[in-house]
Amino acid sequence: MTAIVNEQPGREALKVAMVGNGATVHALIRGAAIAALGHQVRLFTLGPVLPHQGLEVRTRPLPKGPIEGFRAFLSFQRDLREFEPDLLHVHYAGGRLGSLALASGIKPLVVTVMGGDVQPEQHLGRATAVDHRTTRRLLEQASLILAKSVALRNDIAKYGAYAEKTETVRWGIDAARFKRDPRLGEEVRRKLNLPEGPILLSPRILRPLYNIHLIVEALPAILSTAPSATLVVSRHREDAAYAKHLRERITELGIGAHVRFVEAIGYEDMPGLLAATSVVISVPFSDGLPQTLFESLASETPIVMGRLSAYEEMVRDGQEVLLSEQDASEGSGTAALSRAGVVARRGSSRGLLLQEDSRPGSALVPPGPKTPGRSQPGSSSRLKSDDQPLWFRHHPAGRSLVPERLPGWLRRPCPAGRGQGDPNPR
Repeated sequence: MTAIVNEQPGREALKVAMVGNGATVHALIRGAAIAALGHQVRLFTLGPVLPHQGLEVRTRPLPKGPIEGFRAFLSFQRDLREFEPDLLHVHYAGGRLGSLALASGIKPLVVTVMGGDVQPEQHLGRATAVDHRTTRRLLEQASLILAKSVALRNDIAKYGAYAEKTETVRWGIDAARFKRDPRLGEEVRRKLNLPEGPILLSPRILRPLYNIHLIVEALPAILSTAPSATLVVSRHREDAAYAKHLRERITELGIGAHVRFVEAIGYEDMPGLLAATSVVISVPFSDGLPQTLFESLASETPIVMGRLSAYEEMVRDGQEVLLSEQDASEGSGTAALSRAGVVARRGSSRGLLLQEDSRPGSALVPPGPKTPGRSQPGSSSRLKSDDQPLWFRHHPAGRSLVPERLPGWLRRPCPAGRGQGDPNPR
């Protein structure tokens, strides 16, 4: 591991300048965790910032036009210089904020790779040459690169020979905070005015990458045997055009009474929502290692996921989670949801050992070493068909998960100002 130490005598704490999107929880939570260790941490960003504690933040309005952009650039660089950090830590290797961090020239530089910054397939062809150049320069100039999965390390390797300065640091959660509490579940159900009956939860960002349309296409088959089920879709960072098409398709299918679009769910409400949920569904065609996985496991809420290599580093099909194949064959899209019919809590998380570190950001890890790999059809790790509830075994036809087979309306030009990876880069 590349050593980054404070060599100034007499100082026990580091001054860490973090650059990241304040409109998402990632940089805020990680910055606060580092600050809790006794370091002085300040987050530098653009635009709105979520409520936060234990962390200093410096932001400015998102610029509109070149004049505002130039002013934002100057104020951002001035704030960084005045802080006089011992190191610069960038969350997300790309976007506007990545470019601003590069322009500062501050070293040493730590870069935390988030997923979409090194997984260009997530952008459906909308990433520009400038986006790729920013990512490449950040990785080149970094003294240390942090990746949350081995799969992401493999993606980083496509940009250059950076293995010696790359470390795998999986992002943990506070497992105790997400311990299943039926009382909290009832409170959130009332707060969101959700009906009685099983809840299927789609908690990921409402954008094409996350294949919410596949969940919608699968819902009629689920409802045929579980007529009281409700699909709850988070509107977090909603793509308006994508949401419009989803609503139109829901109307065409006649399932409007069984779908609820809810406003972005606050971090404080997630334990309760997971407690009220019968099954979480997360089937993006590309991903890093989402906190959704760990939160669901800690809550003992069954979760259905696509079979991506990053997931298989941590969990086993049919034990901690239910994984489904993802390929380019016709109809494979909603086939990935063929196992999403779990309406009763089946304890699918019981095989996972929750090892909570005493330090901030402790990780959830499976018991014993595990070699990542694909479970073969018919292997003992899969739940047998006879053990599944009747409505758990449907196999509706639908679109494929992979980008090249997405409907044409998903391949529209990138809106002005959007960049690589983060659908709304700050």
